[in-house]
Amino acid sequence: MTEKRYIIYGKDDCPYCCFAQDYCLAKQKEVVYLDYTKDLEALKDCMSFYKMKTVPMILENDIETGLTKLVGGYTDLLKHLK
Repeated sequence: MTEKRYIIYGKDDCPYCCFAQDYCLAKQKEVVYLDYTKDLEALKDCMSFYKMKTVPMILENDIETGLTKLVGGYTDLLKHLK
């Protein structure tokens, strides 16, 4: 089984962004948290690229192959990691 890590695009003032990071850590998953509080233009670009309207935007990255796929938001993450 290949190792996965989770990339979270968010803002520190978003409770669900923090919850997503904490949930991944509780599940002993590697997390890369990208805070876009100070670069809202970059956040808008990411939201447009992933066709998301809210944060967090959570991606699953296969460390071995580099394949990255969109998980979705916080509730999507909860379903995904059950």
